[in-house]
Order: sequence, then structure tokens, then C-alpha cells
Amino acid sequence: MLAELIVQNLIIVERAHLRPGEGLVVISGETGAGKSLLLDAIDIVSGARVRSGLVGRWADAATVSAVFQVSAARAERIAELTQVPITDAQVILRRRIADNGRSQAWINDLPVTVGTLRLAADQLIDLHAQHEPIRLADPGVQLELIDSFAGHEDLLSVYRAAHASAVRLSRELDAIDGGERESLKEQDYLSFQAAAFEQLAPKRGEFAELERRHALLSAAGTWRDQAEHAAQILSERDDALVTVVGRLVRRLEGAPDSRLQATHQSLVSALDHLRDAAAYAGHAAEGISADPGELARVEERLDAWNNILRKHGPSEEDMFAAGDAISQRLAELSGVGERRTRVADQLQAATAERSALGARLAQSRREAFVVLAKTVHVLLGELGMPRATIQLSEPQGHRESGEPTIHGTVRQELHVCTNPGQKPGSIREIASGGEASRLMLALSAALASADRIPLMVFDEVDSGVGGRLGTIIGAKLARLGQDRTVLVVTHTPQVAACGLRQYAVRKHQGQDQTVVEVLEIAAAERESEIADMLGGGAAAMAQARELLAHAVNGRGVVVSGPKSRAGTVEKNTKKTAEKPIKVTIKDRR
Repeated sequence: MLAELIVQNLIIVERAHLRPGEGLVVISGETGAGKSLLLDAIDIVSGARVRSGLVGRWADAATVSAVFQVSAARAERIAELTQVPITDAQVILRRRIADNGRSQAWINDLPVTVGTLRLAADQLIDLHAQHEPIRLADPGVQLELIDSFAGHEDLLSVYRAAHASAVRLSRELDAIDGGERESLKEQDYLSFQAAAFEQLAPKRGEFAELERRHALLSAAGTWRDQAEHAAQILSERDDALVTVVGRLVRRLEGAPDSRLQATHQSLVSALDHLRDAAAYAGHAAEGISADPGELARVEERLDAWNNILRKHGPSEEDMFAAGDAISQRLAELSGVGERRTRVADQLQAATAERSALGARLAQSRREAFVVLAKTVHVLLGELGMPRATIQLSEPQGHRESGEPTIHGTVRQELHVCTNPGQKPGSIREIASGGEASRLMLALSAALASADRIPLMVFDEVDSGVGGRLGTIIGAKLARLGQDRTVLVVTHTPQVAACGLRQYAVRKHQGQDQTVVEVLEIAAAERESEIADMLGGGAAAMAQARELLAHAVNGRGVVVSGPKSRAGTVEKNTKKTAEKPIKVTIKDRR
């Protein structure tokens, strides 16, 4: 059950402290009084995405805390999911929203992520929003409800994984088929480029050598003349450098002065270098020839290199990298056929697996629905729809119909018949607003029997129904409150009278500020509140007393208004009739 709900600085709520406890707890108030803020608070502490503008003017952050007393088994499951120790079967969820929109979350005073907070809240809170009956018309929502009752989460998870795989492979195959023509064009173009590389057969460093050789061949006559001239100056004339330096070497040989000896050694070394230079010049003069054929071959090779460098350069490294990329891409394209065959085979296997799992999932839903429908029909009878029937429709029998979806391969949808002789149809087509609300309540009650979740929240589930049915709905909600908290926002006095406790939401508007106050009311205050819900006046007051006197709670006992306990509310320090659960909540900012 929800033991405490504490809301601080949420928009126009400075502080609200509710102690709902076990049973049906009613929240009432005029339209626009701020009842939805309490639902927003529960949504926030459930880990929902927050919007801007939630922080009130009394502090720099809004905080919502919820304290739950749970069974030992549920406490163990929450601890396993969140990795947060749970002691004394008490779970405290808390969330703080700062002015800048950032939020922090805690479970039992340990910091956690919002995702972890959501995992815990999923085990604690079942929130039915005001437009839930409208959502019920969605076949996807219907199947989710049946899946929840069936408890086949593992089967559903495996099916969805197979569906995702089949969808991915189908898209991949479409991409291969759709791009095959373009792939062939690309393959032709790349093959042409690869042929140019293959014809050139370039070697690393070759381009620089070709440029050097071309420079030599294109001016061979000039360079040969220069070589002959150098050879003559160095060694062939009478005054050649080799001759002159050789004479100096001989003259300085055996000189007694150390400086002259050093000069002699340097000249000996210079003479050796001059002789080498003369030999090189002579060989060059003999070897350099203006061969037009070789020059043409070098120029042709250079042209081929330059053509590829213009396309794939500018550097030699860039060109070789481009050649490698072309070869790799051609290898990929050459394997398109093999890849298509492989993907097609994988798709066929994934589709077959999805089909088999979808059939199992559909059958599991059929079997679960048989049990669920029996309970729902009983509940609909109690809610004033004794002749209404509900069935799980499959338009084309048990065969697969339409495109497989995340919900399954067999198209299944809830159909209802609210009046005898009427042809069953979809909820959207057949059920009125009030009927859809009662159908939602019947389904919720049936599902609740399968999972004793500690807190169920209904926002105007009685919308569109009259006073007579309001009493029935109130009694049904009260019975749902056995061993749990059922929190109901209502404008229907008959429903309000069935609550074990009632909170009234009041909005106070001054000239420059608005404040919402949440008060737990009992005895005369409660009679007055229900009378106001009935329209006010002496007759309404008498009817309110009558409703409170004869309202039936979840245990089949008359709910006594005077025994309803007082609550702790903003600026209300009255002690409660019951000892509250001791809770310590630290605010770590």
C-alpha cells in the first residue's frame, strides 16, 4: 500500500502530505482546483519524463516522495531489479526536480538513475489516466493488457527479438535489390579504373626516378658537353687540376714544418677526390647519349603516371591508397550475389521463426483471454452491463493476417457487444464513453486480481456514468482496495462516499498568488464536501449522510463517515487516529 505521499513546491502546491494507507482513497475538489497536480506528483515519482515549469516559488526545486509498504516477495523483486537493499518491506521513492530541469532520484535514500526509479515504480504503481478508456480502443493497448494477464513476458520478448531481426534483414535485402543496378554501374566504373592501375603497374619511388631520367635525356647534349669539359679541366689538359695538385704534393712531401705537412695531407686527399671526379666525368661523357627512343619511352611512362595522379593524387601515397580502395570495393561488389543469397536465407529463417513464435503468442493470448473474459463478464454484470460480452476477434480466423507487427503476426482485437442482438464490433465503434469507462474498470479489476500491485490510481474512471452506477463503481473500487491502496480522483459523490478516506483539494487565489491546499476531511467536513458534489443545500446534505451511511467498502462492511481519520496536510497539525509509519527522508541537495 501507499503509506505516505509528500509533495513539496510543485507549481502551486507548497506542501501536501497524504497518508492514504490501505483501501479506497478519494480525491475530490472543484474542476480546476488542482487535483491533477497530485497525479502529476505520482507520475514524477514514477520516473516519467518531466516538463518545464514544475518548480514553485517557495524553493529552488520540487520534490515528491512516496512511501510504500509491500509484501516480502515484492520487496525481494524490487531489490533484485534495482540492486537497492529493501528492509522492513518498506520502499521509499523520491525525486527532485531543479529549476534548470535536471532531476535526481533516490530509492530508500540511495541515489539511483531515473531508469532505475522507473523499474521500482513499475512494481508499485498502476496509473490509469483520464483518457485510458480512449486508449483502450487501440488494439495494441488491448493486447498489452492481455499479455499482462497472461504473464508470458519471456515469449513476448523472444517474439519481438525475432520480429526485429526479420525487419532488419528485410530492409537489408531491399537495399541490396534496390541498389543492384547502381552497383553494376559502380562495378563497371571501378573496373575501368582498376584496369588503368593494372596496365601501369606502378612501383613505389618510380615516379621520382622517371622525372630524374627525363631531365637527363631531354638535355643529353648539354650534359655530355658539360661532362667532357669537366673531364678536360680535371685531368686531360697540361694545366689540368690533377696535374697541378700532383706537382704540389710532390714538392711538399717531407716538409719539416708541421703546417706544411698538414697542407701536404690535405692536397693528397684533394688529389684523390679530383681523380675520382675526373673518372666520373669521363664515364658520364661516354655514357650520356641523346637516345630519342628512350626519351619517348620515359615520356610515355611519365604521362601514364600523371594521368593517374590527376585522378587519385596529388601524392604518390594518395594514388596507391586509392588503388587499394578500388580493389577492396570491387571485392565487395563481386560478392553482392553471395551476400544476397546469404541475407535471403537468413530472412527466410527469421521469418519462419517469427511466424512460429507469433502463432504461439496468439495461442497463449487466446488461452489467457478465456480466463480473463470470465472474470470481466462477471464484473461487467456488477457494473450494470449484465448482457455485455467481450471477445477476442481474429478477422481471418487463426491465420496470419496483415503485416506482422511488434504485437504479433496474428491480428487480434477486442470486440464488444453491449446489447443483445447487436453485432459485436470494435470498442471504438460500439462502446459509449460511459461503457468504455466501465469496461476499462472491469479489465483493471480483473488484471489487478492477477497482480496485487500496491497502488492503483484512477483519474475519473467514473466519467460518463450516472449516480446509480456511481455507487456500483465505488463499491467495485473499494473492493479493489483490499490489501492495497486505490487512489481515485472523482467528481461523483456516490464514488466518493465509498472511500475509506477522502482528501479535498482547495485552490486559494489572492491578488498576486495562487496556492493549492490538500486537506484530509472526515465527519461533518466530508458530509459537506459530498453534499457540495451533489449540488448543495439541505436535501443534498441529507443525501450525503445517507450515502456515507450505506456506502460499502472493500470488505463488504458499511463505510462509516465519522470513523474516517484526520490527515496531515499543509498547515494542518491535527494528530491522526492511526499511528503513522515512521519514515526518515533526507534531502540531499
